[in-house]
Amino acid sequence: MRYVLFIACALLAFSSCKKKVSQDDIIVDKVVTKTIIATQKMPDQENSGKFKWIKDSEYRYTIERQAVDSLKHVINHDIPYNDNAITLVVKRDDGSVFFEKTFTKENFSPVLPKQFMETGVLLSMSFHKVVDNEAQFIVSVGSPDENNEEFFYALMVLDNFGKTRAEVFNDLEEDIR
Repeated sequence: MRYVLFIACALLAFSSCKKKVSQDDIIVDKVVTKTIIATQKMPDQENSGKFKWIKDSEYRYTIERQAVDSLKHVINHDIPYNDNAITLVVKRDDGSVFFEKTFTKENFSPVLPKQFMETGVLLSMSFHKVVDNEAQFIVSVGSPDENNEEFFYALMVLDNFGKTRAEVFNDLEEDIR
């Protein structure tokens, strides 16, 4: 008799642990969604100025930055960005165009570290100074996130024949003093 009573209690205990599914319960599988982040663009930017150069003549420059859809997109801190192109126009004092060219990050690839070629965008170009027969412009490539200070400076040198070359720029602190 004890044996039968023990089995009855055990069955009662096991059956009370099982939760019965009611009509109100809805069973669904958990779905994990991946958020797709739209490709970001930096705003267009333009700056201009003037400098004395060949035969002490005044030259005017205009620098325009634009995001370009057709350039390879860059993933920077898990966010996709359009890369930029920068157009430099240098005019003589009579208004005639001495130099005009659109630059991309590829123009500076000989001096850019691999990290900046892969994850950086062409951020800016600005007039630096004239040395002998060359006008120098500082170019920066780096993170388009304004909260991030990852960037690399290069020097774009324009000679008096209208030829350009890229160099590593590492004397910014000396020029500021």
